[in-house]
Amino acid sequence: METDCIAPARPRSRADGWLDWVQMATGAALALFACMHMIFLSSVLFGPGALNGLSGVMDALHLETVGGVLIAIVFCVHATVAARKIPFKAAQAATAWRHARLLHHPETWAWVAQVVTAFILAVFITIHIWTGLTDLPVQALKSAVRVQHGGWFGVFLLVLPALALHLVIGAWRAGVKWGLITRENRADITRKGLYLLGGFLCLSLLTLLRFRLLPLE
Repeated sequence: METDCIAPARPRSRADGWLDWVQMATGAALALFACMHMIFLSSVLFGPGALNGLSGVMDALHLETVGGVLIAIVFCVHATVAARKIPFKAAQAATAWRHARLLHHPETWAWVAQVVTAFILAVFITIHIWTGLTDLPVQALKSAVRVQHGGWFGVFLLVLPALALHLVIGAWRAGVKWGLITRENRADITRKGLYLLGGFLCLSLLTLLRFRLLPLE
């Protein structure tokens, strides 16, 4: 059996614990925002006027601009703190993959899935935040044009499952790490997490399909 590892083990410092808290707090904030953002966008299911009306109120209160900037800052902090645990070197990534295949442990594969989805989301969210902040306010027609042209429909089909998976795995691993998920309640929470994953995916895909079929005239 190979005994190489991703990084040499070292004692955890107080800074490590503090950074873990920052990672969890920013991750929770981003997860909450993602859910609220999806609920906001899903108002288009009731018609373009519903989304435009909500967007108009938020724009009048400057919530879209201020909130967008704050979320961009939180995203940068979360990505920076979380990146310290990601194997960027090819040798480290290969070792992590070998260990995952060797162990066949659900938590190990969950970590691998979270790393893969993190790379996907890092690229997409950076672009999405930039295009969003430079094209405010949010409007149903503008969102429909973006989905229907330029290949974005396919991109969203990839990103939405990655986002849902990343959120659920992140919440689950944080719960295990901080003792909120134990052997006694793990099965129940895992089941509820799968329900949450399914619900988020259904709502997001229905919203995406609504934008895809929205008339552009």
